[in-house]
Amino acid sequence: MSTKPILALVSGANRGIGLAIATGLARQGAQVLLGCRDIGKGEAACNALRAEGLPVRPVELDTTSAASVTRLAEMIQQGYGSLDALVNNAGIGVDHDPMLTAADRLRRTMSVNVLGPLLLTDAMVPLLEASGRGCIVNVSSELASFGLRSDPNWAFAGFAMPIYQASKAALNALTLSYAGQLRDRKIKVNAICPGYTATEATNYAGTRTPDQAAVVAIRYALLGEDGPTGSFANEQGALPW
Repeated sequence: MSTKPILALVSGANRGIGLAIATGLARQGAQVLLGCRDIGKGEAACNALRAEGLPVRPVELDTTSAASVTRLAEMIQQGYGSLDALVNNAGIGVDHDPMLTAADRLRRTMSVNVLGPLLLTDAMVPLLEASGRGCIVNVSSELASFGLRSDPNWAFAGFAMPIYQASKAALNALTLSYAGQLRDRKIKVNAICPGYTATEATNYAGTRTPDQAAVVAIRYALLGEDGPTGSFANEQGALPW
């Protein structure tokens, strides 16, 4: 059994929850590629982590661009030969942007939150299969849970972000589909909810820190052979679809 460090790729990793996930993985001994649309911001994020002695590297990645995703897959193939963990973290929520029409909000949200993970997953599957222990973690939200949303007494029952919620429900659907399709290729696919987190994306309104939010994603990225696939969970345990 090889003792080389696990190689993980985290999308949207230069700030917020993505940066916390990348940092946590590196602190647990993984070599981490920080996917960033702006490589300069990625370099800045990595400099602080390298000062801590962590094995991190920024990589240019626009998950909505097939060309960008393909370039990164080719770089990982040439430089590393395989990939052990993919964390589909990059996401947006623009439901309350007054400058966008409803149609524009839907197109932009679905592009980042659904098309992006699909493109990135498809490109990385051969590399994840080559690792023999591939894990895909889709960063979703309990706001997408039909089981929870149908309960009028649920804590977030009054929370209205219909387009964001629809996009994460679609990501959950992809999670289940990919889990079934990739089971025989020894790739685990799970969705996780990091919780309501104080980041730039929430105008720092959340109740949790990025480090707290990252814990469940890190756990699922480092799953062993007996770990689950096709599940949806937060750090407390299983969530209803």
